[in-house]
Amino acid sequence: MPTSNLKYYQINKDEAEEKLVKRYVDLASSSLGAKIYSCSDEFFAEAENLLKPEKPVRKLGLYTENGSWMDGWETRRHNPFFDWVIIKLGFAGEIVGLDIDTAHFNGNHAPAASFEACYSPDVDPLAEDSTKWCEILPKVNLNPSSRHFFEIEAAGLTYTHVRLYIYPDGGVARLRVYGRVRAIWPADFTARVDLAYVGNEGRAVACSDQHYGVKDNLLLPGRGKDMGDGWETKRSRESNHSDWVIIKLGHPGYLETAEIDTAHFKGNFPQTVTLDGCFSEAEIPDDNIEWDLILSKSKLEAHKQHVFTLKSPLTKFTHVRMTIFPDGGVKRLRVFGRRELLEHLKTEPASFISIPFTNQLPVSDISLYKLIAEPLTNHAYAAYGQIISSFIEANLYSPNSVSITNGIKVTPANQGTARKFNHVARLINFRQNISTDKEGRLLARAEPNLSIFRCRPATKLPIEVKLLERHPYSSQSFIPMGEENFRGYLVIVCLNGNDDKPNLSTLRAFVASRTQGINYNPGVWHHPMIPLEETTNFACFTYESGVSLEDCEEITLDDMNSITVEVPGFRGSEELLEEKENGRIEDQLKAIPDTTLAKRFKN
Repeated sequence: MPTSNLKYYQINKDEAEEKLVKRYVDLASSSLGAKIYSCSDEFFAEAENLLKPEKPVRKLGLYTENGSWMDGWETRRHNPFFDWVIIKLGFAGEIVGLDIDTAHFNGNHAPAASFEACYSPDVDPLAEDSTKWCEILPKVNLNPSSRHFFEIEAAGLTYTHVRLYIYPDGGVARLRVYGRVRAIWPADFTARVDLAYVGNEGRAVACSDQHYGVKDNLLLPGRGKDMGDGWETKRSRESNHSDWVIIKLGHPGYLETAEIDTAHFKGNFPQTVTLDGCFSEAEIPDDNIEWDLILSKSKLEAHKQHVFTLKSPLTKFTHVRMTIFPDGGVKRLRVFGRRELLEHLKTEPASFISIPFTNQLPVSDISLYKLIAEPLTNHAYAAYGQIISSFIEANLYSPNSVSITNGIKVTPANQGTARKFNHVARLINFRQNISTDKEGRLLARAEPNLSIFRCRPATKLPIEVKLLERHPYSSQSFIPMGEENFRGYLVIVCLNGNDDKPNLSTLRAFVASRTQGINYNPGVWHHPMIPLEETTNFACFTYESGVSLEDCEEITLDDMNSITVEVPGFRGSEELLEEKENGRIEDQLKAIPDTTLAKRFKN
């Protein structure tokens, strides 16, 4: 294991609060999308507990079938060597500190631990592959039911995965990996992005109050699960009260629109809100800085995404201050803008006004005209959904052991005669209870629908992309039920853009094999299912209400020949049928006796 020669210092809780917690992001938090990729063992308690943002708890007297319930990661006894866990960080970043917490592990804690990291953006590392790991923390002793803080000397290195070793076995409640997110910015500086997003290095640096929910939650991915992962202040008892939070943008930029989401805040949302911007070199602007009003006081509603067009689109800002009146909770704040202005926007600020959604999408503005379908892999497809398939387990000790590979937990089943691949796809229903759309309209309740699609194959190749569809409130799964001669099918996907239309720069095409099912995340644009060469049945699972416009949205392209998809190694069904027919004629001709008449017929 290569060493980094990084210096580390063990610090106390108060020092860690000032040096790490208040200044940096926990890159290994599940709220940022971090996940367990693989581990050596988790017999007593699951490794994914390490990543929970909540404090560990103890439940005395509660037992599982394997032993006492523990809120952490705990391996079985008598390991002669060590145990390990590999974690994929929520975002690539520079590591500046660690918190190895053994809370409530007393008598079963891990006596020692070490820590290393690697940079592997394209391939998730396996336990014994050739990935080069860098030692961040050498083997150190751990105490029972204690927090162990370490400040790591910054070296400017970026990491995507980390690995925690414990010696020889035992339990750890939480692992916090403090650091700076290193954003992967678009090459085009004029591209429109969310400059406040934590994944783009945005940070909440100050606030007036965070009694119920911390300010950092405002910048997290997604819309969260409940009020607990938003920013919420305590009730005010004075007139004309307001609360505020200051966001340092990930990059200075020209701001166009803001999205203020009050999801799950139904009786405790703020009445109104304002936004201000400033330009400052400081982490937290001082009291003398001049703030520009970019959003006048605007009304907010319960459990709703509010989109506002901002003032001063030609002014560059580094910070945004959101002020809520009088108090309450906000789930997310998105601030969309550009790092540099487009030339024509310097003289046409009206171009910042967003265009309403239509069901026709021009493609003349994009440079993507031809796609070549690529093999379907977990890494390539991760942004769009999940692959439904079994795989070879990286760390399988016996048919009765538990393993984690590709972030999927595999457990024994059927008295040890089968392996169960758990949660291979995220089945999501945003309409389980009372819910509303972006305009505040009430949505119909959706129920699960398991159906079968019988799909005809593509008649001609390459494919012309004429239409895309999405299911805004539900995931959708397809699992092929093809016959033996069925070889695969085509999957065409595209992410949603900031204008609520397909972002065609993210359009990709994949060839899935007959052993691979796919799951689309909610809101992912995709082409209707396209079998290759053979008519095929697909089992389909989705959540539907029966309201067609809520269940599925479609969008057409105005130039039918603008985007085509080539599928190497496959033929259209018409071409295949013609080849089969020609083959039958040749076989019949070969069977005709070699007479003068036959020769004339063959010619």
